[in-house]
Amino acid sequence: MSRPTSLKPLLVLICLACLAMLGGALLLQHLFGWEPCTLCIQIRLWLLCGGALSLLILLLEGIGLRWLTLPLWPLLLAAAGMAVYDNSHLVLIESGVLESSSCSPFPFYAFYLPLHEWLPEVFMSAGVCGENDHRILGLSFTYWTLLSVVVLLVMSLLASWRAIRR
Repeated sequence: MSRPTSLKPLLVLICLACLAMLGGALLLQHLFGWEPCTLCIQIRLWLLCGGALSLLILLLEGIGLRWLTLPLWPLLLAAAGMAVYDNSHLVLIESGVLESSSCSPFPFYAFYLPLHEWLPEVFMSAGVCGENDHRILGLSFTYWTLLSVVVLLVMSLLASWRAIRR
């Protein structure tokens, strides 16, 4: 029988990945003038949720309250999954498969959780979905973001699987 694998390194990596992606997006916006669209803002929300949830799970595991983490694992998977979903939608708009009109000018949470009013530096969208002319190593920034959130989802699935098997 194999010994149980610690979740701590993977949860720390998930938290750091979420914070790094969120921090990178904010740096690109405020230092280089890249304007985020509504879907970009929603992805930021999912990254913030994923980072906070992974940190909360890590803290609860650390103080021996593992049973309290049970409802948090599905939420972590949902946050990572929604980041992939919103980013996929953005890639489809950018590649011309979907019309940019399929992107609402208001984030889904805007009417009941006005984050764009409370933290406009982070959650205010000014760009238009699908109008991304920023490239890194010849590949659109949107594709790099999709790759990153897919890796985040895989890490979250792996951590959830390890948590179930303990």
